[in-house]
Parts: sequence; structure tokens; C-alpha cells
Amino acid sequence: MRKQVSTGLVAIVMGMYAASSHATLISYNGFSSTAGLTLVGSAAPLTTANGTVLQLTKSLGNQTGAAYSTSGITLGSNATFSTTFQFSLSNPGGTYGPADGFTFLLAANTTGIGGLGGGLGYLGVPSSVAIEFDTFSNGASDGNSNNHVSINTNGVLTDTALSNVYGMSSCSTTQAGCLSNGDIWTATIGYNGTALNVVLSDPAMGTSFNAISNYAINIASYLGTNNAYVGFTASTGGGWESQSIVNWQFANTTQLSSNSSVPEPASVALFGLGIAVMGRRCRRKV
Repeated sequence: MRKQVSTGLVAIVMGMYAASSHATLISYNGFSSTAGLTLVGSAAPLTTANGTVLQLTKSLGNQTGAAYSTSGITLGSNATFSTTFQFSLSNPGGTYGPADGFTFLLAANTTGIGGLGGGLGYLGVPSSVAIEFDTFSNGASDGNSNNHVSINTNGVLTDTALSNVYGMSSCSTTQAGCLSNGDIWTATIGYNGTALNVVLSDPAMGTSFNAISNYAINIASYLGTNNAYVGFTASTGGGWESQSIVNWQFANTTQLSSNSSVPEPASVALFGLGIAVMGRRCRRKV
């Protein structure tokens, strides 16, 4: 009977792990290890009260940092993907602080980092699509907003589909609903091959915000490939802030943006338990 229970546990755990992780290609529950990522510029792990985060820029002027998958990731049909991550923008300073913001991007090639300051570490990155999370107003070009999300393509800051987060275009550094308030925000991005959606959540607001809804875009046409490098860029200039990614998951389906099952820490723990049980069974047989 004991043998049947052990074998059954392993089978159940292995099945659950395979079913939940088949499309999740990147998963970092913290960044004590950055294996599988290429870090450029100021990007580096940082131990904080929230665990080890991936700090893209320090709270200093003229910083540029990037972190992206070391290997290209095969996207789904028509470049389908979904991603969810938590981030925190804190400790603003400088003449123009807070500044400047960060991007989540998909790029056909690894080109290091782009322009600093208003370039968000993205300016000049070719064959790419980026969703920017911007905390500095660059005037009319970005709607005079220091609290917005928008879409950029091919390394050009086009600020397409610009949306003021929680409807606020002018923010203080501590105000609920302001990207630079130091809270741990959650971002979920999903692309089904034809339409892009971006949802944000500041815990201080108690509700989520649909920043970009069903925006029609052909991401595959910008990338020119179905094998993309994915990750983040950020920068500071005359103003600054600490810009950190707390955790990150990426899938080549829409599962992360449709509340489908995602590998949870408990599932990973059970997987390890199953392997341990299997090991004990093997040692008994020897």
C-alpha cells in the first residue's frame, strides 16, 4: 500500500506540473537568481524588504538598465503571448524627479540598451514593440502626463494608445494611483495575435485599471520573427527613481492574462516533494 501511495503522489504531482507549466516559459518568483537573463547597464539584483528584486535603475541620475531573456523565446501563433509582473518605482529625486520610467519589450535582436532619460532605455531598439510605464512628462509628445502607459514600436517613442493611469495625468510621489508612489504594482499584459490588453493594479486603489483595451496591433509585423527576446528597459536623467521588477512570469499563450492556471509556489513545492518521494523509493530498491 505504501508503494502505491508514493507512486500515485509522484504521478499526480508530475501531471499537475506538466499541465500547469507547458506554456509558461519564464518564471521568476524573485531574483535571487537571474539565470537565463542578460543584464545590461545598471540592472542588477537588489536585496530589499520585499525579497531580492531586479533593480533596473538606481535612484541616481543618468542611469540606463535592461534585462532580457538570454535566449530567444518562441511566441505563440501570430506572436501571441501573455505576461504578468509586479514592479515598484520609489525614492524619487533630482531636479525633475520622479523620472523617467520603464518598458516591457519584445525585440527581434539583443541590442543592449537604448537612450537614457526620456528614451526609457528603449529609444533606438529596432524591430521591437514596447509597452512603456512613464513617470515623467515630456510635454505635448506624451500628453503632458507624468503618469501614463502607451505603446512604442521599432525603438521610436510614438506613445500610441496613451492612457493616463487611473485617469490621472499629474501625480505626486505618494498619491494612490500614481506609478511612482513606491507601492508594489501588478501589471498584466496579453496579446491574442490581433489585440493587446494591459491591466494595472495599485493595491492602494483597491481596484484594477484597464490601461489599454483590445488595441489592434500586428506585433509579428514589427518583430519580423516569431522568436523574440523579452524583458525590460528603464532609465533616469536629470530626475530619477529606483525602478525594480519584483517578480515575473511570461507565457506564449494568453493563459496569464485570462486567469488560467499558472504554476504556483505550492505546485513547485509539491513537484519537489514528488521527486523526493521517488528518490526514497529508488534508494529502498537499491
